[in-house]
Amino acid sequence: MPINNFALLRAQDIVKNGWAHEQLPVSVSDGWYEFAKLWEDLPIDPYVQPSHRTRRYRRLGRLLGRAGGALETLPAQPFYQATDVNRVYGGQARQFAPITPEAYENANFQAVVTHDLGFVSRASGIDSDWLITVHMIRVTAGSEGTSAPAPEGRHSDGHDYVAIHLVGRQNCAGGISRVFRKGETEPLFEHAMVNPMETILLDDRAMEHEVTPIGPEGATVATRDMMIIDFERA
Repeated sequence: MPINNFALLRAQDIVKNGWAHEQLPVSVSDGWYEFAKLWEDLPIDPYVQPSHRTRRYRRLGRLLGRAGGALETLPAQPFYQATDVNRVYGGQARQFAPITPEAYENANFQAVVTHDLGFVSRASGIDSDWLITVHMIRVTAGSEGTSAPAPEGRHSDGHDYVAIHLVGRQNCAGGISRVFRKGETEPLFEHAMVNPMETILLDDRAMEHEVTPIGPEGATVATRDMMIIDFERA
């Protein structure tokens, strides 16, 4: 899945509509399985409580995206959102397990981030450096009931742009993504992402999003793996 094979998301869609949806191509010959396997090594999210009705695993990483497209890994630090942005987890500095060097060095990991950096640069029309936060997230659900990928419900994330990538889902029902314009009640887009590297990219200043709970199909455990990338002007 090298970067020069990516179908570029339409920057004009996010400028005009506030969101874009696209399928980025996946090639198993370019190390896709090694990339997807990185989600097998996520520790449990320590901030999720039983009342949140979710089982979530997570790593977090930070990079600096240069205006010319280069990426620099930044030291780990706590992740903070204000309470008016995240009514469930806001107001606290959450310290997640860091993304591993193996993940940072993975060619597909770098290709996804580089692709999104280029898209955000085109959509913004600004020749700027960007602070990038990468969330590697797995949500599971079993016989105990459904699991909410985003317990905060409909929300924005408090950034400039947000890219939401499906890495994979197995034995999974539900997980319908919805995109709203702020202040409006009806979703502009409603879709269950099922294919690896299906992507929704949002202007987080103008849009909100949510995802419905997942549950298992049959007696097996449901798994939904996501790579979410936040962008803020540096």
